[in-house]
Amino acid sequence: MPTYDFECAFCGNKVELIQRVKDPCPPCSCGAGDMKKLISRTSFVLKGDGWFRDGYVKRPTKNK
Repeated sequence: MPTYDFECAFCGNKVELIQRVKDPCPPCSCGAGDMKKLISRTSFVLKGDGWFRDGYVKRPTKNK
């Protein structure tokens, strides 16, 4: 399951949770604000040039 970051719109409290995609946002501990999902960085990195050569690029077509 993915990790999501949430922030309270009222108090600014931030929480990181592991949950399913369809799970609702958790309630804030302050009780006054709604938690919103934040856009987080991912740890997925493509290194080197092998992934580019191995089919993730369109091949140029020859015009006849």
